[in-house]
Amino acid sequence: MSCTLLKKIGLILILAVAVTAFPAAAEEQPADYSGEILGGYADLYGGRVESGVGGLISDAVSPYAEGFSIREFLSRAAAGEIDLDLKSVLAEAGRALFGRVTAAAKSMAGVLGAAILGAFLTGTVSGFEKSGAFKAASYACLIAAASIASTVFYECLEQVIESVESLAVFMRCVVPVMIAALMSSGAVVSASALEPSLLAVIEISVTLIKSLFLPLVMIGAGIGIVNSMSEEIKTGRLIGFINGFVKYGLSVLLTIFVAFAGLRSVAASGADALTLKLAKFASSNLIPLVGGILSDSVETVLRCGTVIKNALGVLGIAAVAFIVLTPIIEIAAALIVFRLTAALCEPISSKSVTECLSCMADGIAAALSMLISVSVMFIIMLTVMINISV
Repeated sequence: MSCTLLKKIGLILILAVAVTAFPAAAEEQPADYSGEILGGYADLYGGRVESGVGGLISDAVSPYAEGFSIREFLSRAAAGEIDLDLKSVLAEAGRALFGRVTAAAKSMAGVLGAAILGAFLTGTVSGFEKSGAFKAASYACLIAAASIASTVFYECLEQVIESVESLAVFMRCVVPVMIAALMSSGAVVSASALEPSLLAVIEISVTLIKSLFLPLVMIGAGIGIVNSMSEEIKTGRLIGFINGFVKYGLSVLLTIFVAFAGLRSVAASGADALTLKLAKFASSNLIPLVGGILSDSVETVLRCGTVIKNALGVLGIAAVAFIVLTPIIEIAAALIVFRLTAALCEPISSKSVTECLSCMADGIAAALSMLISVSVMFIIMLTVMINISV
């Protein structure tokens, strides 16, 4: 978190207390400056998010909502108004899914054609099953089908890597802003405890996805292709072990994160509540004449900080959902096409082609689960910060 941002937050707090406390002393009634305070917070935090990841958010949201503005969204969310047309989002998602299925089907049509050709060649040389011609025809069709399918498979893995990196960039920008908002709402202890933990979780999860889980998925798919080509080499148990390791590794990572983040926030919230009560008691009883009014004014400023912190959390959750929505749709479409192609190839082609496609489909499913798991983890992270209150 930069010193400039902290200075701006401190200036807003000082000005807010000044304009609310001293007029109140004259009128014996605290003036309502919450709208101005919320507007200042929206401009401050919205500008910070726009300067950091404004382009990323705009690219993710623009296909589903035209003219999206981060500052306007924060202002509306702080007022309890979220202007989001769910029907248009679902309609656009449906169109994207249909378009991606069509594009993937065109690519996988070559796989189906290779399978049909293989079945034809197999029938032609059926009287020479033990000959080299039969094996050469089978291998040629299998290699052609595996090559075409591997292109789509690799594109899906690339999308997962790019999406995870985009999520990491977004969270690296939003988490410090959320921490600043937590401090402005009075949750100083929680902010100090959560910031290093959450940033560490982001880096650890991204590193594990890119350096361990995705390479294991690629290795498993490669071994599966080799396994489908050879009748002597069988590695089904090894493939099952790799897929199981990836699956349970993601589950353990998500479970540990949720438990850790929840315990840290609960442990720090009690200290935040005590700190806030002590501050209100001191300002109310130790400052003569205007102590009570100053205490109410400070509470108003902190409540405004809580409101804008919640609005930032809503913005973060929405942005995470939109960042991964299109990649999830495209990867899910590729998975559907792979499963469908394997089902169509099963009755007309050799068992090798079906096993090859099924193995790649399992890899795509594992990659999709990684992207969804990371998205859920980051959404939970933002939700934890939203639920922190004093």
